[in-house]
Amino acid sequence: MKRRYLAAAAALCLLLPGCDLLPAEEAFRTAPLIREYQREEFSQAACTRGDLHLMKTISCVYVPVRSESLKFPVSGIAYDEFYVKAGDSVTEGQLLAQLDLSDIEQQIESVQREIERITVRLEHLEQDRAMALERVRLEREAEGPAALREARDALNEAYDGQRQALEDALFIARLRLADDQRQLGERQLRSPMDGTVTYVRRVLKGDVSSLSERIVTVADSTMSLFRAETDLWDRFTPGQLVTVTSSKVDYEAVVTDEAELGLPPQTKEPGKKAFVYFALTEPTFDLEDNDRGTLTIELDSRENVLRVPSSAISSINGETVVYYQNDDGMKAYKNVTVGLEVGDSIEVLSGLEEGDLVIVK
Repeated sequence: MKRRYLAAAAALCLLLPGCDLLPAEEAFRTAPLIREYQREEFSQAACTRGDLHLMKTISCVYVPVRSESLKFPVSGIAYDEFYVKAGDSVTEGQLLAQLDLSDIEQQIESVQREIERITVRLEHLEQDRAMALERVRLEREAEGPAALREARDALNEAYDGQRQALEDALFIARLRLADDQRQLGERQLRSPMDGTVTYVRRVLKGDVSSLSERIVTVADSTMSLFRAETDLWDRFTPGQLVTVTSSKVDYEAVVTDEAELGLPPQTKEPGKKAFVYFALTEPTFDLEDNDRGTLTIELDSRENVLRVPSSAISSINGETVVYYQNDDGMKAYKNVTVGLEVGDSIEVLSGLEEGDLVIVK
């Protein structure tokens, strides 16, 4: 009997799938893996020793001591001649440029001839009067004093009339000449001062004058000046040398006070803006009115001090701290005292030693 049960059990096992003999929930489980501890990584920077310089850039503009831009006061007249070019030295009254003068010159020449003719007639008129009076005396003297006086009065009246007519004609001719000369002056540009030509208009064939168009600019050649308006005016003293940069060109300049420039003194109040003037040590003619410039000054400095990146500094409950990685690899912090901050660096007065590593953000 027992043998038959064993045979039946063996046959049943053969009919069942080999991999599903046990329920799933009773499958053997493996032990979980324990990961090895990994040290946390931080971005760090060293506390180093060096210099800090706090700089400030100040804007300024070019303002020549004296500069005049000249324009023709008439429009629609063809350009005739330009007698200077940029960079030329000129003297006061020197002719710089002119418009077409052909018609004006002819008018002036005609009026001048008329004035000369009238002037000659006036000079001869008195000679003619004297000769005519002598003839009257010879002809009318025998008729008696009354007749002679009457003849002389009539003659003088006639000559006085001629003189008045000639003087009136001369007056009108001179008015015409003055007007023509005024027009001539309007068509000519002359230098208002001794100086240097800094600009000359380019003229193309067929161009005519325009009332609003700048033709020539003359600048005082004795001084080139930059002016800054800043609340840091007390950082500058007369005679101090600075470097002004304009259009990527460096110019050496010296701080100059108002008295030296002939300007009225300013009222300067701490914290409020005032003008500071910088005279170039070598005048230049490459600059024009209101050209922009900059100069940089040092506001503060520290030499051979400890410093760390500004991003390493934090605040906890009103205290200044830096974070660092301790010997266990954990993030910790310590108190520090800081000083001057320049750009992305800050001075460390206490709390760190040279070479200490701090965590940066």
